[in-house]
Amino acid sequence: MSVSGRAVIGLKDPLQLADRMICLERQALPVVALMDGRHTLRDMQAELSRQAGRIVFVDEIESMVNVLSDACLLEGDSFQAAYARKVAEYRQLPFRPASHAGMSYSSDPDTLRGELNAFFLRAGGPGLPNYFSDARRPVGLIAPHIDLRSGGPCFAKAYHALAEGQPSDIYVILGTGHAGVDSGFTATGLDFQTPLGTVRTDRDFVDALSAKLGRDAAAEEILHAAEHVVEFQLVFLQHMMAGKHSFTVVPVLCSFSHLVFSNTEALREQRRLFFQFCQAVKELSGESDKNVCFIASADLDHIGPRYGDHFVPRKGTVASALEKDEELLRMLERLDVDGFVSSVALDNDSRRICGFSPITAMFHCMEASQGKLLDLDHAQVDDRNSFVSFASMIFH
Repeated sequence: MSVSGRAVIGLKDPLQLADRMICLERQALPVVALMDGRHTLRDMQAELSRQAGRIVFVDEIESMVNVLSDACLLEGDSFQAAYARKVAEYRQLPFRPASHAGMSYSSDPDTLRGELNAFFLRAGGPGLPNYFSDARRPVGLIAPHIDLRSGGPCFAKAYHALAEGQPSDIYVILGTGHAGVDSGFTATGLDFQTPLGTVRTDRDFVDALSAKLGRDAAAEEILHAAEHVVEFQLVFLQHMMAGKHSFTVVPVLCSFSHLVFSNTEALREQRRLFFQFCQAVKELSGESDKNVCFIASADLDHIGPRYGDHFVPRKGTVASALEKDEELLRMLERLDVDGFVSSVALDNDSRRICGFSPITAMFHCMEASQGKLLDLDHAQVDDRNSFVSFASMIFH
């Protein structure tokens, strides 16, 4: 980005502990790179002086540390105090407010219903569903989490298939935690509000999950405050089920990479937490007298300069990426989640599949016997042809 004609890099806290963006010139990046908790000010001074070929004074470094600390971008007293306040305020809310209404979709209920219906009724759309006409009950769904304006038709194909099947009582929504989740997973106990009303979170399920885990399953629930991945699924669930079937949800954010499934000793604890969480959810679902369906809120590739690539994607780039996506999704259609994980690991997730966490978690939680690919699409997201791919799938 550019400020006053100078190229700068903007730093913004995804937790929104501070309401301003900090802009740094590129020459400040080596300083920030050393703020990793392992270097003292004197260590930083020595290394930066070596890199710059001149003496870098400690007060220059301290000045930047203070700016970043005041913006809650560094671990320390300012961050801890702001984080504690944010968590306390969030947990006192009567519900989790809609964070993307008026931006990614209309904040007016009637207008929003019209927007959602249009995704079903447009040319190439699935049409409105014949509710509950399929005797089978879906146990899993993959739907995008890209902006509704870009992925609306793909959302519609997912929710058309869901609505034609038998409804569930509880929808466990697994979504990518874009800000990262230290423990791999975090639920929340708050209900969710959208322009279409309030969706009730199944607190009994969340409490039972905490009991099985032996820890608070919603310990990092503040991450839900600004994350959109659960919210987008709820808008469609509300729209499809309004007046037809009541339900509760279990919102869960997850964040981990394919490396968790390697034999890396350093990731042993993350592996343990992954399997423990999924097993606990699977057991609770099986023990419940209510029907449970899983929804993976997941996008696929993120390719282009916007995501760090040093090339501008062309038509061939998109075609190749979608071909590889389809290979992955056909594995999931065959319920081959191990093949899916291995394939992502093979190229070290070079296509940045940000839905890896919720998709993989869903497969370790649900009991499915068949899957079906419904749609695969992509959307260009900037003027340099960067794009995101996404898909919809249904599982019975």
